[in-house]
Amino acid sequence: MVSGGFSVYRLEAGIAAPIVGYLLDRIGPQKLVFAGGLITGGGFIYLSYVNTILPFYVAIIIISFGWSAFSGIAVGTPLVGKWFVKKRGSALGIYATARGVSGLLVPLVAYMIVHYGWRSALFILGPVTWVIVLPLSFFLKNSPEQCGLLPDGELSTPNFHDACQTTKMANAKTEVNFSLRKSMGTSAFWVLTICLFTHQITQAAVFVHLIPYLVDLGINSTSAASAVSFIALTSMVGRYGSGWLSDRFNTKWLLVILFIMQPISLFFLVRAHHFMDVIPFVLFYSTAYGGTMVVKAILIGDYYGRKNYGTIFGVIQGLSTFGSVIGPLIAGFVYDINGSYHLAFIFFSIMMGFTALLISFLKRPALVKKAYSNIDKFVC
Repeated sequence: MVSGGFSVYRLEAGIAAPIVGYLLDRIGPQKLVFAGGLITGGGFIYLSYVNTILPFYVAIIIISFGWSAFSGIAVGTPLVGKWFVKKRGSALGIYATARGVSGLLVPLVAYMIVHYGWRSALFILGPVTWVIVLPLSFFLKNSPEQCGLLPDGELSTPNFHDACQTTKMANAKTEVNFSLRKSMGTSAFWVLTICLFTHQITQAAVFVHLIPYLVDLGINSTSAASAVSFIALTSMVGRYGSGWLSDRFNTKWLLVILFIMQPISLFFLVRAHHFMDVIPFVLFYSTAYGGTMVVKAILIGDYYGRKNYGTIFGVIQGLSTFGSVIGPLIAGFVYDINGSYHLAFIFFSIMMGFTALLISFLKRPALVKKAYSNIDKFVC
């Protein structure tokens, strides 16, 4: 039942991403996050009362959709990206790192379950979600222009004395604004979608089957579980580091490097025999996993602009998320036939090698560029 709930969650995440991304661009974050928090809190309370399988899945769908609307990657990532152009990498790196830090709250939830029972813990989480999310939603703004600013915190109304300098600064960083239809007509859209789809296949398979694989190697379950936790922890280095680097180096080639690191890490994994042999895998894979999460969002924003950032990011994220449903099934099928995960991880390694090759052919889509301000009307 729990595994089924995870599958339902992943399917819902893939379906919800385009929807919440579109709503972010159309109605803004305040209404979307408020509604999402309201739904999630109610879903927690409803789940605390379920006794049979069907209501359980209904509750999971309710919580998952609400979560996607107020805290999902298809909302938070493009929302942060809308506020930055030149410093988008650093901003998204910090945001992604903060999302990783939130995992430290899991022991608190576990403590509540152990001492009060899962029903009481869920019933408490409902009102807590409302108290935290609903008031904070009113502080969210869809773009810096709503606050009288330009991206990266620059003032929207220049002084005439600074007109020449401001004009040069504005022209130095322009952005395009693709519609969803125009973005889907570019090769970059589909190259990104396919590459992120294969990345999700590998990522989900690794996270779902890593512990059983390590246990099969003779590593005790506690140590195996700590490897997964360590991946999540050290991925924060990749999240922030990749964001910082993307502001200084070519983002496409940074993503190529991150994709190359994944087959290298899987090579270390299939050659592991003891727990210490797993450490190189953890270091390489966690960096690539965390970095990819940030760099893909930066590329989408840089290529397609801020106006429809949520919609375009949501569609790409939604399509690629379905790979996370396929990946664990492939690994499980291979294990059932061969009694080992080796061939599955070798297959994923080869697939990610081809993915790195494919992403190297990525080209920035062409569209008539429009400066993100009107200040170039000033003549020096």
